[in-house]
Amino acid sequence: MDSRLRGNDGWFFKMTAALLLVALLATSWFARKRLRLDFGSGRSRAYLTVAVRQVLGFALPALVMLALVGEWRALSEMPASFAALAVSFGIEGWITPGDGWILSIGALAGTVIGSGLAWLRWRRKRKRGPIFGELGWLLPRDRADLAWGVVLSLTAGVTEELFFRLALPLLATLATGSALAGLLLAAILFAGAHWYQGWSGVVATGVMGLVFALLYLASGTLWFAIAAHIVVDLNALVIRPALTGAWRRA
Repeated sequence: MDSRLRGNDGWFFKMTAALLLVALLATSWFARKRLRLDFGSGRSRAYLTVAVRQVLGFALPALVMLALVGEWRALSEMPASFAALAVSFGIEGWITPGDGWILSIGALAGTVIGSGLAWLRWRRKRKRGPIFGELGWLLPRDRADLAWGVVLSLTAGVTEELFFRLALPLLATLATGSALAGLLLAAILFAGAHWYQGWSGVVATGVMGLVFALLYLASGTLWFAIAAHIVVDLNALVIRPALTGAWRRA
């Protein structure tokens, strides 16, 4: 457990617990608000609303939390507790900056396979959408929407990884002394934040959250997890909708 938690007055523990509560409220706020989007005022405005909420609900709280607990270095350097967990799992250094090309090939292969399955599904059932989860209300319908799909993919990849793979699990680790518990809690909340996708989407998102966490631990840098998250969202919000007709509609 962090030495600051052993102070006589317990002020650091109280602050950490309070910040965890704020994190839970931010997750709940985002999930509930995302379900109440009004596309009647224009799809561009609705997409912009989602992007702003991602920044306000995840990125901003994450940065504030890191500042309050004195963990700014975690933005560029993996916290010692996470590094120790990677060592205990035997995955430390599995991924290095030089392995980026391998991951790129894997991402491309996944994109081709996933897009092919989505296209076949559309051809057989004329049903657009991701393989898992329900995103019909958010899926791009035309070229302008596809551009917003790119924006949302980039925004979600950065903001959600800052929150769910760094700030939230780090706070839980500081409070409990267990990095594993912190990362598992964050993965569960990450899945819960996507409950608007239905149970299949929650399960798939939870699995992806664990994959992103493993990428983070194995590489020692959050940027690999961010890149993977962006690729996954680009598949769902840009590539697959484009293959099933959105690109052809002006």
